[in-house]
Amino acid sequence: MSETLDTNGGAPQGKGQALTGFILALVALVLAPIIAGIAATMIVTGGSGWLMYVWDVLAVVSIILSGMGMSKLGKTGGKKGLGIAGLIIGIVALVWCIMLTLGLSVADAGMDAAGGDLQELRNELDNM
Repeated sequence: MSETLDTNGGAPQGKGQALTGFILALVALVLAPIIAGIAATMIVTGGSGWLMYVWDVLAVVSIILSGMGMSKLGKTGGKKGLGIAGLIIGIVALVWCIMLTLGLSVADAGMDAAGGDLQELRNELDNM
């Protein structure tokens, strides 16, 4: 089956979107534990884990781009394998990132609760 080329004579339309979605999905999946570690460090040092929310958005963008690329490739007769792979990896990355984000949210809530208890303990020790 021959691939339909765009008007510029290059790759089929949507191949760039599918490739970009695939790469973003791989990046989101592979680097999620590292980003979660950085976010956990931010939480422990008194900040917030906002970085994981950005990572969740990256996973969603990878799914959207892979789906759009796959759709365009299907309409122009291109091979959709890269779009399908990006879509699957993007969904796995999103689930993984959501699990990490929920875990970090619980850790953040625990740190807030422990921080208040520690402050009360320090105040009691200072008053002794």
